[in-house]
Amino acid sequence: MVTEHADSALCILNNVEDASRLTGEWKARYWMAMAEAHKGAYQSMSEDSLVLYAVDYYQDKDSTMLRKAHALASSYYWWRDDFDKAKEMMRLSVEESRRAGDREGTISKLTSLARQVSLQGNLEELEQYTEEVVRLDGGDKSQAKLLNSLAIEYFYHGKYDEAIATMERIVAYRDIADDSIYIWNDVMLNYADMLIDMGQLDKGIAMHETILKHYQHAEYYDDSKVGSLFSLSHAWLLKGDKQKARQYLELIDEEKATDATRFCIMAHRMVLNYATTGRYDMTELAEYANNKRDSREKSQAIAEAKEWSIHAMQDHELMLTVSRQRQLIFFLTLTLALGIIIFGLSLLAKKSKRLLTEKEEELKLLNEQLRSLQKVRKEAPVPTTAQQPTPTHIILTGSTSDTLSLDISNLIYIEAVGNYVKVYQLHDGKIRNDMLRATSKQIEEQLHAYPMMVRCHRAFLINLEQVEQIISRAGSTQLVMKHCHDAVPVSRSNMAQIKTAIKNLL
Repeated sequence: MVTEHADSALCILNNVEDASRLTGEWKARYWMAMAEAHKGAYQSMSEDSLVLYAVDYYQDKDSTMLRKAHALASSYYWWRDDFDKAKEMMRLSVEESRRAGDREGTISKLTSLARQVSLQGNLEELEQYTEEVVRLDGGDKSQAKLLNSLAIEYFYHGKYDEAIATMERIVAYRDIADDSIYIWNDVMLNYADMLIDMGQLDKGIAMHETILKHYQHAEYYDDSKVGSLFSLSHAWLLKGDKQKARQYLELIDEEKATDATRFCIMAHRMVLNYATTGRYDMTELAEYANNKRDSREKSQAIAEAKEWSIHAMQDHELMLTVSRQRQLIFFLTLTLALGIIIFGLSLLAKKSKRLLTEKEEELKLLNEQLRSLQKVRKEAPVPTTAQQPTPTHIILTGSTSDTLSLDISNLIYIEAVGNYVKVYQLHDGKIRNDMLRATSKQIEEQLHAYPMMVRCHRAFLINLEQVEQIISRAGSTQLVMKHCHDAVPVSRSNMAQIKTAIKNLL
C-alpha cells in the first residue's frame, strides 16, 4: 500500500496508537514505512526524524534494509534543507548497493544523487554521477532525463560546446530509446531553444521545424506544438523577419497553451507589434492580468482607499503608513484575483477536455454501431414490420397533384425549404434532387413504415443506410451523407431519436 496508495498508507499509519511504545525492529519498520509514505505522497518528510533510528538499527544487521533506510534518511535531510547530509546519506546507500552487487539499486541511487546535485547547480558532481550511471546502464539509450539535466547545467555554466555535445548524445537515440516520447517532447525542445539562445538561429529553427513535422499527426503533443511555434516566432523575430515571426505566431492555438505560455505569447505579440508599427499596445496584457470583470470594482476600491488616505492624513509619517497599506491591499487583491482566474481557467479546461473526450467516445461507438447496422442490412435486408415486407419503391405525394417516385434504398435525405421539400436521391449513379410541394411532416408520415428514415433536425429527414459518418464540428453534431458528402445538422432534441433508431434496428 505504501508503494501504490501512499495517501491511504499514511491514514493507516497515523491510526497506530502510541507509536512511541514500539521498540526494536517494529520501531524501525514503522518509521521507514512512514517516511516512504510521505515521500510517495509528495508530503513533507520533516517529521520523519526517527527514520534515523532505522539507520542505526539496521547497521550490520540487514544490508537491504540499511540501503533503503539511508535513501529515506537522505530524503528526510533534503526536506530539512540539510543538503550536505542528504548527499552523504545517499552516497552511503550507493556504496552499500555496490558492495551488495545490486546493479539496479546502484543505478537508482546514483540517479537520485545526480538529481540532488543538479538542484544545487553542482556541475562537477552532476557530470561525475551522470557518466557513472550511463556506464553502469550500458550507454546513453535509457538516460535521456539525466543527460538533459546535465546539458542544461552545462548551458547555465556557459559551457556551450559541452551542452551541445550532450544534447547530441540524447538525440542520437530519439527514435529507439524507451523514453523516446520524452526526448521528442522535452529534450528536442530544450535543444532547439538552447541553440536559439546561443545565437545559432538557423539550426534552432531547423530543429523546431523537424519537431513540428514529427508532431503533425500526434494530438497529444499540443503543448509541445505551442512551444515550438512560439520559439519559431521568437527566432524569426531575432533574425529580423517580422512576416515569418507573425506567421508562426498566428499558427499558435492559444487555447492549448498553459497560462504562463499564454502570457508570454501576449508579451511577444506586443513586442512584434512594436517592431512592426513602432508603438506599444499593452491592452491585451492589462486585460488578461487584471480581469475586465473586476476592473470597475477594483477602481472603486482604489478610489475609496485614496479618499480615506487623504482624510486620514495628519502628518507625513501617517501618509507614508497609509500609502504602504494601500499598496499592500492592492497587490493582495490583485494576487487573489489572478489566483481565482487561473483556478477558474484550469477547471474550465479540465471540464471542456472531459466533455470533449466523452463526446468523441460516444460518436466513435455510434459510428461503429451504424457501420454494423449498414453491413447487416446490406448482407441480409430484413422486413420493416413483423407482419409483411414493406415495398422498396414508394411514391411521395404533397399538397398538390405532383408526385415523386423513387426507390427507398436510393433516398439519401430530404430537406424542408419553405413550403417545399427537396428530395436528394441516387439516380443512375449521380446525385439528383427534386422539389415537391409538401411539408416535412407530410413526408415523414409517408415514410413512417421505413425505420431507416429518421428525423435528425426540424428541416431534415435522413436515411440511416446513406450516412457515411457521424462527426462533431464546431460544437455541433453532423451527419456526413454518402455519395454527396453533404453535412446534415443534428439538433440536440433529435440526437436521442437517432440513437434509439440505430439501437432498435440492431
